[in-house]
Amino acid sequence: MLSRQLIIYFLLCIIAIFMVREFSFNPESFSSSRNSVILIFPYVLLTFSLFGYELFLKLKDASFKVCTWRKMIICSFIVMLAASVLEFVYFSELIHKFGRHPTRVESRIFSYTWLNQYTNTIFINFYTFLMYASTVTFCTSLITLVKK
Repeated sequence: MLSRQLIIYFLLCIIAIFMVREFSFNPESFSSSRNSVILIFPYVLLTFSLFGYELFLKLKDASFKVCTWRKMIICSFIVMLAASVLEFVYFSELIHKFGRHPTRVESRIFSYTWLNQYTNTIFINFYTFLMYASTVTFCTSLITLVKK
């Protein structure tokens, strides 16, 4: 089921996540520069999309038993929920480091929008990648199970 192309897209997604993390600023630091990660976002969207499409094609063509499809649905749903909870915890911790939400005057990032050089990692990180991959797996498995 695993193909070389799927592995390459996975590695490109990991590189994209790493690039976003490296080019984003920590809440403890100060940066007056603009958000350079915006230039990386098209690459991130492309790699995530290619990985999702390849995963969809591989799962669609897979021939598993009905009980295996059910197990994949349950496991992908559990992974999706766990990644969502971890993303929420990460988001809460990051916002706490800034003092408050960016909409509050007391926040250190009050003058920025939600997508800025400090909050890029909220949107692109390993948790969002897990949510994306498990959602693709969940939906594809569900569609395949319903068709059988």
